Parts: sequence; C-alpha cells; structure tokens
Amino acid sequence: MSRILLATHGGHGADGAGRVASLLAQRLHASLDVMAVLEPIPLMEMSPLAVGGMVLAPSPEQWVALSEELRASVAAQLHRCHVADAAPVITRGPRALQIADTARTSGASLIIMGLGSHGVIDRTLGGETALQLVQIAHTPVLAVPADAGALPRRVVVAVDFSPTSMCAARAAAQCLATGDVIELVHVAPEGLPSSESGRGVASGARLRDLASQFVVPSGVEVVAVELEGEPARSLLAYLDSSAADMIALGSHGYGFWKRLALGSVVSKVVRLATTAVLVAPIGSIGVPD
Repeated sequence: MSRILLATHGGHGADGAGRVASLLAQRLHASLDVMAVLEPIPLMEMSPLAVGGMVLAPSPEQWVALSEELRASVAAQLHRCHVADAAPVITRGPRALQIADTARTSGASLIIMGLGSHGVIDRTLGGETALQLVQIAHTPVLAVPADAGALPRRVVVAVDFSPTSMCAARAAAQCLATGDVIELVHVAPEGLPSSESGRGVASGARLRDLASQFVVPSGVEVVAVELEGEPARSLLAYLDSSAADMIALGSHGYGFWKRLALGSVVSKVVRLATTAVLVAPIGSIGVPD
C-alpha cells in the first residue's frame, strides 16, 4: 500500500478518519493525499441565492469563497489530527464520484473517510457517501468513527470466499502489526442444506485452510470463526460481543439483485456497526495492493 487518500469535509465527524489515516500512512510509509469536495446542493427557498422561488447557481466569486472556507476547515482538522505535510485538494462536483475518480487517477490503494458519531442518525448520514463509493469505486473504502484515535488491533473479516471478501481481508491485514489479531469469520445461513449453505466439514475445513495459508504481517495472529444465521445480524452481534475495532467485508457488484444483497449486509453493517468498517468494492478485484 503506497498511497492513501483521506477524503474529508473538515468537520469533527471526520477527525477519527484523519487520525487513522495519518497513523496508517506512517506505519506503511505510504504517501497521504487529502481531498475535500464542495458538493453542489439544492438551496432552500429562503436562501439569499433564491429569487422568486427560482434557485440561482453560486457566482464564480461565491464558489471561490466557499472553496476557501472549506479549505480552511480542512486545514484546521489536519492540525487537530496531527496530519503533517499534507496539502488538501479541493474539488467540486458529486462527492462520491469525485472521491472515486481522485483515488483512481492518483493510484490510491485505500480511501479513508469519516463515518460520523455512533448516533443512529449521524451514522446513517455519515455512511451514505461510503455506500455510494462502494458502488462506483475501484479502491477499498475504510470508514472510521469520529472518536477513533488509534489503528485497529483486532479485525473481523466477513469471509464468504468471494473475490471481494478476500480483497477486503488482504486490505485489512495490511493495517495490522505484531500482536494484532485478524478473525476470518464465515456466516452460514440457517435452514439450508450443508451443500448449499457451505456449512459442515467442507466449509469448516476450507475456512481453517484459508486461515492457515493467509498471508499477514509478522506476529499477527489469524483466527477462524464459524457462525450461523442471517449474515448482517450475526456479524453485528459478533462484533458487539468481541473486542474487535474494525470489520472488513466485500461487496458483490452493481446489478439489481446484487444491490439488494449490498443493502442487506454492507449497508446494515456500515450504518449499525460501532467500529470502523472497511469495504472492498467489486472494482477493487485485481487492483494492486
């Protein structure tokens, strides 16, 4: 992992992302790029830019003023989070598209962004950009809670043996160091025959074989865990009962049914987990680590 992209809005809700991005870049000796997106939003009718019920676009001068205000907010955040030697780049446009495009053109191996506080409403709003990114990006996305102040020490990886879940596992492993733990967790759905659900001796042997061969930094412990039940609910319950401070999982694509699957697992985890969440999108398969 040679380049990390911190995508921020400069507010306190992204401070955890700033701290984690700085620490991870130091650990991996990676370059850290910082960006913020000035996203055009619908203006309220009472806005001074609304005339006779018709909304006017900001003037070039107003865009400049807004950009400088955002730049100042990001600079203040970088100072709070002890992020050194990083000059923020301000872009304009749809936030998720701008972040995904910047990550692609810069060759970033990981996007780090804020996830807001643990409040349900804040968490839901904070996770929307992350979920949008997962659908269009070619780069793993790490969404970090506002109060995070250290790198993860114990990581749960949701393993369904798909290419994206393995990509998520590899990305998560790179964040760890000696003494840390990575748990490869497979959730078998209830009520299906073993041949369909992947349960039983074959599934367990496959998971243990994966754990024994999984490449991690020196001194990192790998643990294999088998669960049963509805995937999102089982993963969230396991997180609540464990000491994990990050969960990693893969998405499965963009088609209609695939998006339903994304909504039922990744979306629930992003919005409800109390830990950092790393998601590897389908586009990240084959992208160099």
